[in-house]
Amino acid sequence: MEKTDELLLQKTRSIPAVISDGYRLYTGNFKRLFRASWIVALLYALCFAVMMSTLIGDVLSIVVTVSTFGMQVLQADGLTLTLLKAGGSVLLFSVAMLALASYAFGACSEHRQTGLISRPVRWWGTFHLKPFLRLLVAAVWVSLVLTVVVALFGAIIYGVVSAGIVDSLWKSVATIGLLIILACVTGAFLLPLAYPVTRFVVGGTLSWRPPFGGYSLGLRHWSLLFVTLLATAIVTCLLTFICELPAFVIGTANAKAYAGEAMCDPLGLPDNMALMAFVAFLVAGFVQAYVHLYSIFPLYYAYGSIDYEKDSVY
Repeated sequence: MEKTDELLLQKTRSIPAVISDGYRLYTGNFKRLFRASWIVALLYALCFAVMMSTLIGDVLSIVVTVSTFGMQVLQADGLTLTLLKAGGSVLLFSVAMLALASYAFGACSEHRQTGLISRPVRWWGTFHLKPFLRLLVAAVWVSLVLTVVVALFGAIIYGVVSAGIVDSLWKSVATIGLLIILACVTGAFLLPLAYPVTRFVVGGTLSWRPPFGGYSLGLRHWSLLFVTLLATAIVTCLLTFICELPAFVIGTANAKAYAGEAMCDPLGLPDNMALMAFVAFLVAGFVQAYVHLYSIFPLYYAYGSIDYEKDSVY
């Protein structure tokens, strides 16, 4: 895609322009992005298929069995092994997701410097190591923040239940409502982190310091970040739902089959069901990879718009 003034990063943009320019940059350079990332997208799809097969084939059967007969029917060794397999598959998928996202952030970093996204020289693509490492650092810090938030919410819920506050229906409803409001307020305060994290991954200096400097600037542009992320999330979720329709069908069929098996009925699944599910998840994961890559480009332009206004003021 040729360099144009319209798609340059340093420019004040409205919210619709941020979203549309992100879409144009992604679709205009899709062939180059695909050529650069198709091997990692295959690895991402493979990890996704392994994770979903584990969750549906092993974890789902345990959930259905426990909901039917209780925890006493499970063997500790089997449960531990299943949870370790599930946790390992989720961790492996998370690393593959970061590796895939690094291609989009690497393309954004190159576009920020040159105004272009170059065509990969090699047929197997080009791995962007620096964006991946910066993204890994940012993911660690964001995960730590979210862990603290989840732990605080867990402590609040445990304290409320232990104190016997939810001893009636209306108190339970009121408590749940207050927790939902508190969660929304917490999310609103965490949202401005999207600006400094994006700035760090796209063009920051690699370090292990928290990449949260510039939070106040993100807070001043809260509405831009919120609407951009919301619109992008709606589009991405709708397209992901379409990609994952086979997964929902397979998951529902497995849940009903495991529920019947728990009641001593035949399992009732084809012998090649596991292979069919794996292939379905593999194909869906590959398509899903490029659906999710789009979500980075509107955020890239939101960061550029905020940075441009900051430089104009100072």
